[in-house]
Amino acid sequence: MTRKKTDTALRIEYLPLDELSRWPGNPKSHDDGAIAASISRFGFRDPLAIDEATGRLVAGHGRLTALERAHAAGSAAPQFVQVRGDGMWLVPVTRGGSFGDEAEAAAYLVATNRTGELGGWDESLLAEFLKPLDEDLLSITGFDLDAFLREVPKGSDVLPSAPSEFLNDLIAPVSAPAAAGSGSAENPEAGLQAPAAPAGQPASPLPAAQTDEPYLQVVYVVRKSEREQVLEAVKRARARFSVETAPEAFMAIIRDYLSREGQVAA
Repeated sequence: MTRKKTDTALRIEYLPLDELSRWPGNPKSHDDGAIAASISRFGFRDPLAIDEATGRLVAGHGRLTALERAHAAGSAAPQFVQVRGDGMWLVPVTRGGSFGDEAEAAAYLVATNRTGELGGWDESLLAEFLKPLDEDLLSITGFDLDAFLREVPKGSDVLPSAPSEFLNDLIAPVSAPAAAGSGSAENPEAGLQAPAAPAGQPASPLPAAQTDEPYLQVVYVVRKSEREQVLEAVKRARARFSVETAPEAFMAIIRDYLSREGQVAA
């Protein structure tokens, strides 16, 4: 039987969690942990939606499950979820929408999920969105940045517009190098001194002059436990060699090593 659609405006109402009904046979599966983590971090910002004719959910089954489990576990109500006097949670629900019949409502239930899946991602823009995020925020996005960058097809433009700065956001600015004599081998944290050099030679290798030569990305993989060592080494090198960017710091370290080995750095 066809139902007449008379609603012309949507509204948001807070309804009791235990009175919400699912659409029977909903085929969409969910990552319950990811949904719960997102709600915990950002609050319940995306209201559920029901079909007015049946009173059943047409959007938000995964979010409903996450709320039910959190409430049953005695967790605190997420932001934007209200608590009734008896402890029952009140959930924001979009109301006022109905469909021509149940088949149309079921089609909407599928379409509202599927259309988002079909859109995909602009990989270059996505990479730029993800790079500034710290590990906590990145984990909630559902993406593993390192894995994503490895999977991007060769040739995709995922580098920043200034390739020489691709590590700068990971490394906090450092203060000027400590005065001579402030550090020691026993306490390297107290100061970082350039090694002594023969008379007439600079105390440390200078960064290469700026040129119009194109950049080439070079990637090395380290263990997760070694990441902080890499970042700390780059921070120290930036201070010691008076360079501004992480790539310049890497090259300064390389030139310093080659000079110690008696090789000529390019």
